Amino acid sequence: MSEAPSDPKQDVSCPVIDIWSILGRRWSLLIIKNLSTKETIRFNELKRALAGISSTVLSERLLELEREGLVSKKIYPEVPPRVEYSLTPQAKELEVIIKELVRWVSRWKSPVAAEAKKEGATAS
Repeated sequence: MSEAPSDPKQDVSCPVIDIWSILGRRWSLLIIKNLSTKETIRFNELKRALAGISSTVLSERLLELEREGLVSKKIYPEVPPRVEYSLTPQAKELEVIIKELVRWVSRWKSPVAAEAKKEGATAS
């Protein structure tokens, strides 16, 4: 029986590493989660839903997600241009995974861990 590599980053055959390089970037999962709440959403509406994200970072993440085939962008030939974003069918499959991840985090967070986090925030 072969041993698993000690460093998962060295295992180039792991398909999770490829997608995690995109989904693991800050804001990516939150963007997908917010896009899943509506059929289409405009840039400023999405920005308002993601408190703390800059326009530059939002634009970069949307472009990355679009290049990976997870987000679809539609530009309407109007003045001013109207741009709408939506999840691709491939990304819609992630909704189930994200919901399960939220459920797992809720179970994983013990009252002791939540209290320790709260105390750490208060001490700062």
